Amino acid sequence: MRLLGDWFNVIHPLAPILLRRRFLQRLQQGVADVDAEFCGLVISVCAATKATLPRGDYGPVTVDYCVDFLDAHGLLKSQFTRDSFSMDRCIALYNIGTAMSATTKSGLSSMRAYHALSEAAAGARYLAYYRIHEHDEAEQQLLRRLIWLLFASACSADIFGRLPISLLSQDRIENFPRPLPLSDNQMEPGAPDSCHEPPWHGDDTTYVPGLNSLSDLFLIWQEVQQVPDGTEPQTIITRYLGKIQRVLDNLPPELRWRGGLSRPAHVTEGHDVQIANLFVTSLNIRSNILQKFGPTDKSALEHQKIVDDLLEILYHLPRAVFDANGSSLVPKIRDIGAAYLEQTQLGDGVGEVEIGDARIKLERLLRKLDDLDCWQGIGVLDTPPLRVET
Repeated sequence: MRLLGDWFNVIHPLAPILLRRRFLQRLQQGVADVDAEFCGLVISVCAATKATLPRGDYGPVTVDYCVDFLDAHGLLKSQFTRDSFSMDRCIALYNIGTAMSATTKSGLSSMRAYHALSEAAAGARYLAYYRIHEHDEAEQQLLRRLIWLLFASACSADIFGRLPISLLSQDRIENFPRPLPLSDNQMEPGAPDSCHEPPWHGDDTTYVPGLNSLSDLFLIWQEVQQVPDGTEPQTIITRYLGKIQRVLDNLPPELRWRGGLSRPAHVTEGHDVQIANLFVTSLNIRSNILQKFGPTDKSALEHQKIVDDLLEILYHLPRAVFDANGSSLVPKIRDIGAAYLEQTQLGDGVGEVEIGDARIKLERLLRKLDDLDCWQGIGVLDTPPLRVET
């Protein structure tokens, strides 16, 4: 149960795709003993927790162990004689796909991870378009959350040059409804005697605004990919960096960067986990835009601002916040550092003093990467490791 507890206590803010009370009730009622897909869902949560928190002591449980268990018992096997898509199955496949991509040597290029995430996307897409009326209001909200998490996964793979899963066309994803900012108690109020679990931070706190803001950032990145050739680079850079800044400016108070100040009473550690995810992702997209359309006269200064902001986040937020983000932030940090190093080596508008300053910043970045990086599956293939020449 510690694996499941850590999922809800630590990971839920980034992937709010399970109703805790309903999930635990089904588990206590023995549904996993008679329902293969729900059993598969439980195993997938264990795998995702272990993949996200690899330093956690969970005994013999590993991602490979969970995957082998699923295969040995046929828990998530496609069966064409019956409807093969359900919410349990889609969420389980998403969990397994993200767990395998974090822990296999090929990372985002893993065939098994791609297979699982692709099937999760196909199922979620099908349910949203053909079976949505068969699900209650709470499940409809969870399905929306899952689809936007799959969208983030696809964009992340694309940013790092991997084959993204097929989800929805750009016009359809732009018009797909966002999940409402509802807490668990708002989606499914519990009867006083329905579950004897102690109070939980997600009962009355919703983490959906953070997910919706993350979707806004990735929609901007997706829009950037459609900019026609021949457009004046600095104009495009200015326009889209401004759009990213507007997303950050419009974050709710609990998700705004506090510069290391203590948390207000209503803000949870889960919000800090989301802050790290949102701001590092925004910096990675800014860096990616500069690489795509640069270099320009202002590129060096913009890259410097990005690294300055990144270092502030890395050195002000506690280690637990980055642990909860699992492997998702490390490749983004590495990518930002590599872009900054490349810009510095170009020498455009960079003097000896600036080069020395850049070396210090990159060394600080590398120290944090050494501390955070403990996953097998996040290497960027065909890209040399980030090194600072002395």
